[in-house]
Amino acid sequence: MAAQRGAIPGFWAFRLGRGRSDRPPPPATALARRTAIWLHATEAEAVPVLTLLARQIREIRGAPPTLLTGTEADPGPADSVAALTAHLERHDPALLVLSGAPLPPALVETARRRELPILLVDARRPVLPGQWGLWPGFLRGLLGAMTEIHAADSASATLLRGLAPGHVPVEASGPFARYPPAPPCNASELEAMRATLAHRLCWFAWSLPAPEEAAALLAHEQALRRSHRLLLIVSPREAGRGAELAEAARDVGFVSARRALDEEITETTQVYIADAEDEPGLFLRLAGICYLGGSLTREAETAPPLLAAALGSVLVFGPHAAAGDRALLDRLRKGRAARRVANAGELGDAIATLLAPEIGAEAALRAWSIATEGSDATYALARRICDRAHDIAHARAATGGVG
Repeated sequence: MAAQRGAIPGFWAFRLGRGRSDRPPPPATALARRTAIWLHATEAEAVPVLTLLARQIREIRGAPPTLLTGTEADPGPADSVAALTAHLERHDPALLVLSGAPLPPALVETARRRELPILLVDARRPVLPGQWGLWPGFLRGLLGAMTEIHAADSASATLLRGLAPGHVPVEASGPFARYPPAPPCNASELEAMRATLAHRLCWFAWSLPAPEEAAALLAHEQALRRSHRLLLIVSPREAGRGAELAEAARDVGFVSARRALDEEITETTQVYIADAEDEPGLFLRLAGICYLGGSLTREAETAPPLLAAALGSVLVFGPHAAAGDRALLDRLRKGRAARRVANAGELGDAIATLLAPEIGAEAALRAWSIATEGSDATYALARRICDRAHDIAHARAATGGVG
C-alpha cells in the first residue's frame, strides 16, 4: 500500500503510536507561539555540526532561540510517543532540525502528526534502528515526512533523491562546519605588532614546556640560517619561566625581549618571550608557522591545534600530541597542511623548510581551508532556518494563530 504523501504508512504509524498521549493536538493559539528551533543529533558524530549550526543561528540578528539535544549534556526525551509529545508541548518549537545517519521513527511521526516542519541536515546514507529496516518502504515513508533534506555532498544528494519521495526537496548543501571559528583578538594590538614586525617572518612555539625550551632555541638557530631576520615568539607553558627562558636565550647568543616586562621588539630582537599569560590568538595571527609545544614530550599535553589551523598557521608537531587531537593532526598532515617530526633534532629542519614561501604559504592556506571547511554552508543553512521560522511566525500572525 502506498504511503500518504509526507506520512508514515498507516500500519507503521499505528505501531509507533502505541502508548501515545491521549492529549488532543495543541490549540491554534499554542501554534502561534512556536518560535524556538529544536536541533536534535541522532548520533554523537552529528553533535559538532548541530552545535556550530545552533551557534551560527544565535549570531543572526533577531534569530529564534535554539534547543539542542542528543548531546551528553542533554540527550533529549525518551524514544516514546508520550515522552516526545510532552517534550514538544513543553518547548513548542517552530522547526525540528535532525542530523545523523539513524532516523528516529517515533520522533519523526510525532512531529509529523503535529505538522511540525522537519529539516534533515548534513544527510548522507540514512539508517533505521532495530527491526524497522525490515519493513519495505518504511525508510521512504520516513524521508517523505521531511520538509527539506540538506545533503552533505552531491553523491549523498543523488542517493537521497532516489530514496525519498519526489515531493521532498533534496539539496547538496554541505559539507557543514565541524570546527568552531577562531576567537577574536585585540585588533589594535594586532595592527601595532604587525607594524613593529614590518613583514619580518616569525614562528611561534606555543605552550612550550620546560623540557622543550632548549630544543626550540636550537631549532631557531638552525632556521636563522635560511632567514637571518626570523623572529621566534615563544610562550612558555609556565608564564613564571619567562626570566629563565630569557637567560637561556642569552646563553645561546640571542637578543630577547619579554612581554611581561613590556619590552619592545626591535630590529635586533631574535626571541620574543610571550610570558604575560595572553591568549595565543594574537601570536598565531602573526606567525605563519606554529610548533605545538609538548608534542615532543611524552605525557606533557598539548594545546588545541585547531586554533592554529583556523588562523592560517602551518602546524609542526611531534609524536606525543594529545590523543583527542590526533585525528585532526593526521588530516592536516595528509592534506600537506602540517609537518610531523619524530624528535627534537628534526624541528629546526621542519621550520626552515616551511619558511620557503612556495611551501609555507600553500600549507598555511590548506590548514585554514581544512579548519574552516563548511563555514559558508553552515551560515547559509542558519539563514535558511531563520527565514523559515520567521515565515511560519508571520503566517500564523496573519491568520490569527491558525495553521
